[in-house]
Amino acid sequence: MTQVFISVPTKLLLLVIGALLLLSAGFSIVSLTRLNAEFKTYQAETLVQGQEQFKFHEKTLKDQLRVWIESFSDVIHLQEKNDFIDLTAELSKQFDALQLHHNVEKMWLIDSKKNVLYSSGPTPNYVIDSVNKTLDMQEPQHLLYCQAYCEQLLTVPLLNKKGDMIVVALSVSLVDMIYAINQSIKSQIAIVSYPKANNTKLNEAKFLSASNIELMRALFNQRNPSISVDEIKRMGVQVDLDLESYLINLMPLASNNQRSYYMALIDDVTKITSESQQYRYQFLLSAVLIFVTLAGLVYFVASPLTQRLLVLSNALPLLARKEFDQFRRIKLKRKSVFSDELDVLADASSELSYELEQLNIEVEQKTKELENIAMYDLLTGLPNRNMLNYQLRKSVANLSQFKQKVAVLFLDLDDFKKVNDSHGHGQGDRLLIEAANRVRLSIRNVDVACRFGGDEFVVVLGKIESVEEAKVVAEEILQRFKTPIKIGSSVFYVSTSIGIAFTEDKMIKAEELISYADIAMYEAKDNGGAQYHIYHPEMYQRVAHRVMLEGEVRQALAKNQFSLSLQPQLVAKTNRIYGFEALLRWKHPTRGMISPDDFIPILENSTHMIELGYWIIRRCFELAIDIKKQGLNGARIAINLSAGQFIDPNLPNYLQDLLVEFSIPASSFELELTEQTLVKNVEHTITMMETLKSLGFSFAIDDFGTGYSSLAYLKQMPVDVIKIDKSFIFGMLENHSDYQIIMSTIAMVKNLGLMVVAEGVETSAQLRSLMQNDCDLIQGYYFSKPIPEVELIDFINTHIVDSHWKTKAQ
Repeated sequence: MTQVFISVPTKLLLLVIGALLLLSAGFSIVSLTRLNAEFKTYQAETLVQGQEQFKFHEKTLKDQLRVWIESFSDVIHLQEKNDFIDLTAELSKQFDALQLHHNVEKMWLIDSKKNVLYSSGPTPNYVIDSVNKTLDMQEPQHLLYCQAYCEQLLTVPLLNKKGDMIVVALSVSLVDMIYAINQSIKSQIAIVSYPKANNTKLNEAKFLSASNIELMRALFNQRNPSISVDEIKRMGVQVDLDLESYLINLMPLASNNQRSYYMALIDDVTKITSESQQYRYQFLLSAVLIFVTLAGLVYFVASPLTQRLLVLSNALPLLARKEFDQFRRIKLKRKSVFSDELDVLADASSELSYELEQLNIEVEQKTKELENIAMYDLLTGLPNRNMLNYQLRKSVANLSQFKQKVAVLFLDLDDFKKVNDSHGHGQGDRLLIEAANRVRLSIRNVDVACRFGGDEFVVVLGKIESVEEAKVVAEEILQRFKTPIKIGSSVFYVSTSIGIAFTEDKMIKAEELISYADIAMYEAKDNGGAQYHIYHPEMYQRVAHRVMLEGEVRQALAKNQFSLSLQPQLVAKTNRIYGFEALLRWKHPTRGMISPDDFIPILENSTHMIELGYWIIRRCFELAIDIKKQGLNGARIAINLSAGQFIDPNLPNYLQDLLVEFSIPASSFELELTEQTLVKNVEHTITMMETLKSLGFSFAIDDFGTGYSSLAYLKQMPVDVIKIDKSFIFGMLENHSDYQIIMSTIAMVKNLGLMVVAEGVETSAQLRSLMQNDCDLIQGYYFSKPIPEVELIDFINTHIVDSHWKTKAQ
């Protein structure tokens, strides 16, 4: 993509303009904010002033009328009269004067029995309501009422000699009040009403009275749909009319079911608006003048500098082309009394040319060394995988020219990961260096030993006559690794597993030969390690079979080919049924039942194990209901949890939901974990066990004794049951060591207050020995093999009576 060239003066100019724009924007925002704040303050003050004036004149009018009525009652000596006849006659004579001097519209005299003694017109309901309130409260009442127009209603109670009460009610027009407020605050005043509805607009106003009705109508009839009454009540609105600006505020007065009434305050803000606009124009003109002046100054200063930069930029490509002498002949500096940054840059460029010239010489010298380093392992000094591929291809290519054979030995150190985990990678690296030395010393000068990666090594034997020569080399390597490796104060006993691939086929590929040796190495490792195996096609078939089995496991999951079998667990001393262990079974549609030893390891390394594990748990809940229906209320089902299942954070929620769904206590289940699962992440294990324990589940450690770390954490974990692995039970009567391990385990577990289960019990002698040593529970073929779930109900009815095994073992 072609780049657009922009000169430095232009960039500086843009930078200055940008900075000034930001500065101007900042000042503008501050100024406008200040102007808006002043305008809002003015608006708020105007509204407050209007409200205060309205309250003041309203109170003044109310007080004047009340004082007049009370004074009039004193003049006619009402408190000396037994009735209100004189009051009615005299007050009716004063109605015209009240209209003239106090703008009274109507007057009523109503006694305590609600009789209207005098009325200047009809008596509306709101007058009756106010009179009733006055009679109840026995004090003057004041009301602002708006309908076709707004008026103030004043009701004053009076007493005669007998203590009878009469109420004088006066309605007063707001015309004088509007005029007084207009004179006080110099604002135009109007009384307006609006329909009671959402989103009412300014131009829907109905005028009741106004100080300048023509101006009001012109302002309120603005065709602006965005101006709503609710908005004006909150913050007012500015309206422009004939080059003049007015501020409209609405002050609520009263409301009824149909309309709301407001006093509108209109102020001329033309002067304030014009001053604000003039300020903006002056600010913009000043900013433009500053921009133009600085732009010219920047361009004048920067132009000579950019010319020198262009000369330097045209010369720098010579350094990339390694034309160092030609670069130094270009004149980069100017004659001047004062130096600047460009002079410093020119000197630095000249020095750089010398440095680059020297560096170029060194690079050319080191290139060949780097090519050699790329073919060797930096840690051990052995050839690396790149050299291995090169040498092996060359050896295979020579098969077509010479009558010699090729062998590849693939080595992997046994249990090397434990060294890294327990002693750190530093010690592991030192051990790898010593291992590489032992491999190197075990081969001939014509052979090649390479580090394949990690703790794997490959030896290429390119000039041998038979596979026997490869066996000799493998045995030599194994013999050397029998000697312990001492690193500092640590001693390591490390063995190696070796796979041998031998060929005289000139068409074989180097990658295939390494793959065959790798397969043979895993065969040696699966058989215990510290040995070698020679590749043969059957090994490949086993690998292919394993891959095929992995695919069929996925299909079995999709087609529901898995089921459960349950093996009984009995209390050793009473033959009472303690529970059942749920075991997974796979019935292949063509090959029949497949051994769990074949598919369980594949499932454990599969992403489908968690999905299948949840199916197993749910099926166990369903079977637990069936078992309880047969009268075995105390029987538990032991569920084996995989390592992946146990670390799944959704496990507690899933189990909690099943407990609610099936309405069955968690004590009906026992969760079994292997030692390897327990010690993978001790902190997570303890947290998860405590969470499930709080739900009511119990725990058992399966295959106890086959791990290596669980005893250190046994006290920390909330375990209930220990299951002794069947590998110890098989040989307990023939092998004294197995017998001692079992007895010691039972004693230790009992001291910890836990229960012991013996798996794999097949003979009465084993049973008697375990009972004599206080073993709690028995599980094995001596009593029963695992029962398929479809046969479980018949089995319970046949073999179990009152939760006990029918026939006691002899």
